[in-house]
Amino acid sequence: MRLRSDPRARLRVVLAEVDGRIARERAHASRTGTARATSASDATAAPGAPAPRSKAVAFRILFDEHLPRVRRHLSCFLDDRSEVEEIAADVFVVAWKKLQPENPMGITWLIRTADNKLRDAARRDRSKRRAIDALTRGLQETSDALHPLEALALREAIVTLSARERQVVVLTYWDELSAGEVAQVLRCSAAAVWTTLTRARAKLRRQLEAKEADA
Repeated sequence: MRLRSDPRARLRVVLAEVDGRIARERAHASRTGTARATSASDATAAPGAPAPRSKAVAFRILFDEHLPRVRRHLSCFLDDRSEVEEIAADVFVVAWKKLQPENPMGITWLIRTADNKLRDAARRDRSKRRAIDALTRGLQETSDALHPLEALALREAIVTLSARERQVVVLTYWDELSAGEVAQVLRCSAAAVWTTLTRARAKLRRQLEAKEADA
């Protein structure tokens, strides 16, 4: 899979601009005796505290805090590290364009954007089988000493899940989101999340138990 232009190169340009702005702000602050806020607590401090965060500082905090989680989410669907890096970069390029420093987006917005990018990419050149394979590898990586026969059973069990069920499983167990946060990403109710997750668990359990009984 290749995005039409290299988002990693665009992200490098964004980060260079961000770090350049931060350096200039710090230089200006040292000359004038003022300072920008560099954390959420600074931004809500009492009168006389540093000025609210600039867009550059807000983005650098957002990027440093959430990039690993966005990568981890994508790695559950993609088996190619370069593809993970490309889409993660694209997510943060979009975040930079849309960022409002007084109200920065959180992890649910970033994951929702990543899912949109995944869907766009899948429409172009990824098959359902490759997506299932990548998700299976994600499950294996989070398990301790998974036996090859268990891995095979798991692969077969995952095939029985719908796309929505696979998505809820990933958001819950890999991204460690609460039911409320999963609901925000998927734009549905928390009750619907629990219903889907319960159904997915039941399917996986039935498939794995049947496989064990046949062994």
